[in-house]
Amino acid sequence: MPARNSGIAARLAGAMVACGLVLLLALGSALAADGVSGRRAALVIGNTAYEHLAKLPNATNDADRIRDVLERANFEVTLGKDLDKKGLEETILGFLRTLNDGDVALFYYSGHAVQVGGHNFMLPVDATLATSYDLEVQAYNMSSLLEYMRETSSLQIAILDACRDNPFANNSYYVGQAKVAVEGKKGLASVAPQDGTLIVYSTAPDRVALDGNDGLSPFTGTFAEYALKPNVEVRKLLSDIRAEVIKRTDGRQTPWDASSLTSSFFFVTRQNLLIIEDMREVRVPPAPKEVALRISPPITSGNAELTISFTKLPDQGTLWLGDQQLSLDSKISADRIEEVMLKPASAEMTGDEVRYTVTTDSGRSASGIVRVVVDAQAVAEAPVKPALAIQPGEEPKPAQPEQAKPILVAMASDIGTGFAAMPEEVVRSSAPTGWLRLEKRDPETQVAVDGQIVSEGDLIKAEDITKLRIRPSLKVVSASDTEAPVAETVAMAPQTNTGKADTSTDGLEVKPIPLPADKAPAKPSVRTVVLMPAVKTVAPAPITINVAVSVNECDTLAAEPLDVQAVADGKLPNDIDVPKALAACKAAVDQHPEVARFKYQYARALYAEGNFKEALTELNAASDAGHVRASYLLGRLYQFGAAVERDPSRAIPLFEAGAKRGDPYSQYALGRALVTGLGTKVDVERGMAMVTSAAESGHTYAMNMLGGEYFYGEHVKKDDARALKFITESADREDVFGMVLLGVLYRDGAGVQKDPARAAELFEKARANGHPYAGRLLGRMALRDKSADIQTVAGWYRESAERGDAWAAYFAAGLLQENPTLRRDDGEVARLLALSASHNTKDVSADAKSDLGKVGNTVVGKEVQLALQRAGQDIGDIDGKLGSRTREAANSVLGSDAPRAPRDLLIALLRKEWIDSRPRLDMLGS
Repeated sequence: MPARNSGIAARLAGAMVACGLVLLLALGSALAADGVSGRRAALVIGNTAYEHLAKLPNATNDADRIRDVLERANFEVTLGKDLDKKGLEETILGFLRTLNDGDVALFYYSGHAVQVGGHNFMLPVDATLATSYDLEVQAYNMSSLLEYMRETSSLQIAILDACRDNPFANNSYYVGQAKVAVEGKKGLASVAPQDGTLIVYSTAPDRVALDGNDGLSPFTGTFAEYALKPNVEVRKLLSDIRAEVIKRTDGRQTPWDASSLTSSFFFVTRQNLLIIEDMREVRVPPAPKEVALRISPPITSGNAELTISFTKLPDQGTLWLGDQQLSLDSKISADRIEEVMLKPASAEMTGDEVRYTVTTDSGRSASGIVRVVVDAQAVAEAPVKPALAIQPGEEPKPAQPEQAKPILVAMASDIGTGFAAMPEEVVRSSAPTGWLRLEKRDPETQVAVDGQIVSEGDLIKAEDITKLRIRPSLKVVSASDTEAPVAETVAMAPQTNTGKADTSTDGLEVKPIPLPADKAPAKPSVRTVVLMPAVKTVAPAPITINVAVSVNECDTLAAEPLDVQAVADGKLPNDIDVPKALAACKAAVDQHPEVARFKYQYARALYAEGNFKEALTELNAASDAGHVRASYLLGRLYQFGAAVERDPSRAIPLFEAGAKRGDPYSQYALGRALVTGLGTKVDVERGMAMVTSAAESGHTYAMNMLGGEYFYGEHVKKDDARALKFITESADREDVFGMVLLGVLYRDGAGVQKDPARAAELFEKARANGHPYAGRLLGRMALRDKSADIQTVAGWYRESAERGDAWAAYFAAGLLQENPTLRRDDGEVARLLALSASHNTKDVSADAKSDLGKVGNTVVGKEVQLALQRAGQDIGDIDGKLGSRTREAANSVLGSDAPRAPRDLLIALLRKEWIDSRPRLDMLGS
């Protein structure tokens, strides 16, 4: 898909004649996925206040300056300053959320960055780089970010004003499975861009950039001065910037770029729209004393300066502007064109013609003609000067023409629901006429007309206001935003009992949109767009559009953490308020059926309710519509055989799709499958790289897996220190799996001083927060150290078994066999063994199934009957004898393919019962 330029100015320049007007404008390209072309999103990061590395005095100033420039160039900007690693992860995630299938994605970075192993890494302000293991935990690979940008946009630009000194505190670092020496490495590595990508470096490869001493770096200061020059293609722009930076630094710094662009790109494209009256006929009676030509003022986009010259003077008279006679050499301001008069040379004038040319300050021009026709039927014009209405004793006052009234429009929009249309009632009544100019837009708001993004200064036909669309930024409304004083906006749109607007507010014509009670937050964030009449008047009447922006309740109740397509931080499955989420998300799906995010979040609420059939329907719909987290969860269901037939191979393409978009959950799941060979061919190197990318984005499960892999050494070389680095990072983020793994290290003294008390403390904290097998670990350690009674250990085992830990169920069954007095009933051992077998867990489920074979047939039969009874089936007496009635009940619960062997049937029934209990699948291994 070709890159698109913003504004109507991206259209092919040419001349058109329509409704007596000459239009010079440029016309558009293919539309983006949401039907709007020209969308732009940018990530701008500046890091100054480094805690352990040298501070960079200008980096945050650079970021602020670039943010201003890009907002003026119609980018939706995500800004981050002085970010630690968590802040960097969150800011990048916020940026990825704004990228959904746009046109141009841009990344600007000012701060410390390093090259290691041919990769460039940006460093957050809390980075130390003190050990060989720090880079992969503390830094962020810029190539990963470029890959995510490439999946969601047609043109990508990276601008890197980094590498200002050498921050290395160590001489080698791990990158993947390799340990890379970095001695002598300076600056950034030159990376070959893929098609449609432009990478701009503030200095040449392997060279160090200068900080600058005037508040901005030499490169950023120059870029900011040049980038907003209209109609300069980016490659020409960069050449000009390069020459200027070389000049300003006396040759010490040479900006560099690597391009694989396949189309042109302009930061600013001025809308080449010049509108004049191509033909005017003035009919006058015989023997006029003077003729007012009343030429309509020309209109141009971008507030360009216009001058008018005359290319043909009248044959039978002269042209005058006030007391000045005009000649072919005269140039007058377009603002005074209406004042030009023709004075006939004699009373016998038979008709005449005047020709003129309008020229913009950029050199564009268009010509018009005024024909004066003498007509005996014509009515003499009123005096040129305004009539005076004089009462005795009063000073003369000019008659006042009726002024147009300003229009205030109130709209509401939920974040992430696309471009909102202008209210129909505004379109139907009091619609303006002529041409309008986009005078102002909130930087976090994009405006489109007829499927094309428009910029400040662009012109819009008044009748095209029906095609005007507004989209708020795809960002979460922060607490500070919701404190904005917006009561005035609401007060300007009072409603009567009939629902009609009261238009008596200080002469304003108010056209409000009544908001439903559930869609009108008390303190919404407001985004403002202002349209002005293009023709300058003494008292212009603006159209002010205030958009009350809020987060849909479905997003606040059912979004998922780290979802790259969410607009809220999200909730874990067991934190969802199911009744509220179901109602809110069903309403959101009904109101916005085109938004895949709502389908996915509705599926989460349905799953939390236990309505797996409907959840699966919504999940498939969201996945088909391109929601990557929906694809991830669908893949997990195929891995587990939950709500669908188990088929791990079907999960792989679903994970692949999400991983390309930068979804850390998908990257982790794909990497785990590749490392273990679950549903796909084993590829440890690629799998570990995928998991590393997920960890880089802050996914603690990925950190845990990396820690476990380096600790156990099953698939990669064992490295206790490397394991400790990942595991500690996860535990510090309050991840229960990180706590458990760190507890294991303290329990065994692996890489740390052995400390059983610290291990028990970590296991207990993880258990209390829902970890599935922390209780089993506590129990095993307590039995070894005799630190807890056997009844407490049995309780821990049961809890972990209920959470889905096959080992805990197996150990619990063994403990109860050795201690019959602890059993809750005679069938508990059979249930625990069947539950353990049902999870199909390596190294334990087969043993559990074998031990289940040693349990008496009657006990197994009774457990089958009890399971069917708990499922709502009427199976008669609980006697352990399985017959046709049991078979029919089992088929009803499981389907027509219910296993015939009693033990297999019990395993299947307990599996379904466990799934129906809505377990935390996200907390279980595959």
